[in-house]
Amino acid sequence: SSNSNDSNSGLYKTSNDGFTNMFRLREGDGARFADLVEAVSDISPELRVRFTSPHPKDYPSELLTLMAERPNVCNQLHMPAQSGSTSVLKRMRRGYSREAYLQLIDDVKSTISNDDVAITSDFISGFCGETEQEHMDTLSLMEQVQYDQAFMFAYSMRGKTHASRTMEDDIPQLIKARRLSEVISTFRTNIQKRNEQVEIGKLRLVLVEGKARKKREDQPTLWNGRTDQNKRILFPQTNYGTNNEHDHEHDHEHDGVQCWTEES
Repeated sequence: SSNSNDSNSGLYKTSNDGFTNMFRLREGDGARFADLVEAVSDISPELRVRFTSPHPKDYPSELLTLMAERPNVCNQLHMPAQSGSTSVLKRMRRGYSREAYLQLIDDVKSTISNDDVAITSDFISGFCGETEQEHMDTLSLMEQVQYDQAFMFAYSMRGKTHASRTMEDDIPQLIKARRLSEVISTFRTNIQKRNEQVEIGKLRLVLVEGKARKKREDQPTLWNGRTDQNKRILFPQTNYGTNNEHDHEHDHEHDGVQCWTEES
């Protein structure tokens, strides 16, 4: 955090110097996150603004409204649920319940169009004491929300944490692996449904990143880019000119389902 005026001047200088990522500044009196995002958005209407990984409790209504109103603030929110079970969330000390999390999801989708916002998340399978019902609660949450991207892992205890001091890592590795596999399968099934419902035939503005490595016989030259929702798109050579952003139909090929996993 930093003084708002100092942040604005620092951000402008950083942008002019060619830097594209901004991290926490440590000086000054602090400013509301929504105000900081608004200040960054004001620097250049053509600048695509994206932020990531606030805690689910840190999404005030003014931030959601700003995202809905500003075309250059990307409609992508990373909202790490970790689990769909209130009892597991309590053991994790996450500070919110399943019901509170789902209410936030409803607020997001009512403020920003459901078709235009991408919600991503993190999930951990096999946390200390996780029961089959608690695991099923996670699967049902994923089915209800229909995430656009997910990072999914089997639990591995870390030292010097509340869990390591007060709990036992008591879920066998085989059960962790099976539950993680079910989480991944649930995600893949639901992202396919969401893409078919929301994305096919949709016109999206794409920030071009370069030529794609993948090729097709009917399209020898494919380009690679990302939508406002941070979805990777492959599309053929066009005659739109040299600008880095182009409109194109979203029914071009996706570069795979977006998920990251790690089995421990």
